[in-house]
Amino acid sequence: MQSRQRFSLMTACLALCALTATAQAQTAAPSPAPTPAPSATDLFSKADKNHDGKLSREESKALPAISEKFDLLDKDKDGSLNMDEFGTAVQAK
Repeated sequence: MQSRQRFSLMTACLALCALTATAQAQTAAPSPAPTPAPSATDLFSKADKNHDGKLSREESKALPAISEKFDLLDKDKDGSLNMDEFGTAVQAK
């Protein structure tokens, strides 16, 4: 009889441990929300190293997707991208 009681007690302990582990897994802290993508203005400002309000061909190299299409994006052919030209490119993605 004593061995049956021990077996029952051990079974109950194992069941309790399993339930506790399941409850802990369900109440784990949620993962943090993903960081939002930077805006076109943020990207432009970061790449505009001399803060003159336009991106030179050299500054555009910080953004390879823009640099690769620089001539196509430079609508007024002034050798730089203004925010409108840049914004159009970013929105097209």
